[in-house]
Amino acid sequence: MKVQTMSRHFKLWTLLFATLCVAFLTGCSTVRVIESQVQTNAQWLPQSPAPAKAQFRLERLPADVNNMQAGWAEVELVSALAPLGWTRNDVDAQYSVWIGVRTAEFITDTWGRPIRGPWINHVYIGAGTGFRPRRGSAGVGWTLMTPVYPSVRHGFPPTVSYAQEVSIIIRDLSTSQVVYQTKATHEGPWADHPNILRPMISAALQGFPSPSTVKRRVDIPISK
Repeated sequence: MKVQTMSRHFKLWTLLFATLCVAFLTGCSTVRVIESQVQTNAQWLPQSPAPAKAQFRLERLPADVNNMQAGWAEVELVSALAPLGWTRNDVDAQYSVWIGVRTAEFITDTWGRPIRGPWINHVYIGAGTGFRPRRGSAGVGWTLMTPVYPSVRHGFPPTVSYAQEVSIIIRDLSTSQVVYQTKATHEGPWADHPNILRPMISAALQGFPSPSTVKRRVDIPISK
């Protein structure tokens, strides 16, 4: 009788453990965490401190004028700033806001360490307010020849990884001074750049308008 009771308890614990494992694996398979390294410099002027609410207009660089993807990051930025009390108003704007995103493909060794930096000798550089998916239409950027990596063993394909970067600059229109500058970077195995850049914009604005630390790591979970 005692053996049967112990056997029953063992089966129950085994079933519970299996259920927890399935739940854990299910959670791991549907969620990923975008880890962004964020650096922010806030330089609000004494005569114009950080406002809780403000109106802004979007600013573009000359290179972005003919960029078909330029509007994507701006739309995402407007949506990210709205809950923070900042609304777009091109007529009565107090500030101008510029956003730039770029992506790069780079090679890593067997242990996942970059053989070359993601922004040096990579396949593509996307600059300005747009982005270019791996097989998307050409935006602002240029193509470079794939370099030779002598440290990679012949016959063993190196791993491809991707880097994403988001930069935001806010300028006080009354003084033309930059009052807020922030940048978020991320490196990982995923090439679905829009899905990654979207939470990176939120990460870059973490703590806005007065973040507690200049450099910090911001983790945002998203669906796979």
